[in-house]
Amino acid sequence: MNLFDVYPLWDIEPVKGLGCKLWDKNGKEYLDLYGGHAVISIGHTHPTYVKMISEQVGQLGFYSNSVQNSLQKEFAKELGEICGYPDYALFLCNSGAEANENALKLASFHTGRKKILALNKAFHGRTSGAVEATDNPKIQAKFNSNNNVVFIPINDIEAATKEINTKEYAAVIIEGIQGVAGIFTPQKEYLKAVRELCTQTGTVLILDEIQSGYGRTGKFYAHQHSDVQADIVSMAKGIANGFPMGAIIVSPDIKPIHGMLGTTFGGNHLACSAALSVLKVIKDENLIVIAA
Repeated sequence: MNLFDVYPLWDIEPVKGLGCKLWDKNGKEYLDLYGGHAVISIGHTHPTYVKMISEQVGQLGFYSNSVQNSLQKEFAKELGEICGYPDYALFLCNSGAEANENALKLASFHTGRKKILALNKAFHGRTSGAVEATDNPKIQAKFNSNNNVVFIPINDIEAATKEINTKEYAAVIIEGIQGVAGIFTPQKEYLKAVRELCTQTGTVLILDEIQSGYGRTGKFYAHQHSDVQADIVSMAKGIANGFPMGAIIVSPDIKPIHGMLGTTFGGNHLACSAALSVLKVIKDENLIVIAA
């Protein structure tokens, strides 16, 4: 059997990492500046990360979300304190695409609407709903093309006003910084205007911080430079220093119902230990400005 060839791969195979350095299978050393997917948040094999996940896997690595997991509650408390959203609720999953998928679904549940407003050149993932909100027809199958998503230019307040005021949209989804598009930032005035429009029309504002969150801009989330608050924030990648994990934090105005979201192993014991190690290093080493 061969691999299903869907990735154009660089001719390099890393086998060892330490801090911001990598070594390939031939022993060649690299300075790791690969921020395109922004996975590693506290460096390769950070001793705190290694210690915490090693100790956890020696006790219990995984178990279904059908039982209590106090590590999830500990992580929710720590994340709430450091990210500036202490009164929000946390839902854990396995990836950024899954985080956005759940954010879009939750917005539709909350509003009773099905349309989504997104930005030109947006990238929100490759799962069914997330890829429909991704402005790249080449990676959308017919199954994903349901005409539920409308795309508008970034920083165009007039276009946003026209669409949001129809009150047809469950959510507006915006990346804190557009990464795959080529690094485009929503302006402060634009985010503030969209926030006000969403509040006036009962539309959910989703901020996708999967690539731009976790301190990469000096604030915990990139949108916090604009002094706006989202209804739902999605995150992944740096959340557990590369260990597969995703999450959304949800406004207290959006009420949970048993069964509306779910995942078997999302936020498992090992993932939570990895995520807790990241928050510990961020605080202990004072890596970012803590959100007020």
